[in-house]
Amino acid sequence: MADFSVIKDSEAPRPARQTGRLAARMREYEKHVHDSVGAGRTGKLIPSANETPRGVALRISRAAKRSGKAIDTWVVDNTVYFKVT
Repeated sequence: MADFSVIKDSEAPRPARQTGRLAARMREYEKHVHDSVGAGRTGKLIPSANETPRGVALRISRAAKRSGKAIDTWVVDNTVYFKVT
């Protein structure tokens, strides 16, 4: 089990900032949630060669959560589908 302790705010290191590449990828997935999928429509994401469907589904789910939206995701034949609920 992890050791727990409480320290002063001034003693805690500052959180690491996101790199430009990571922030750009996060914005891309958030854009899919905001702009691409409306009522009565379903998004379709096909992972690139170096991605897994599970990873893509996780990224789109996190993007929706950051945006305050709920989505349903499912994977069929290595393709990720999502719908804003």
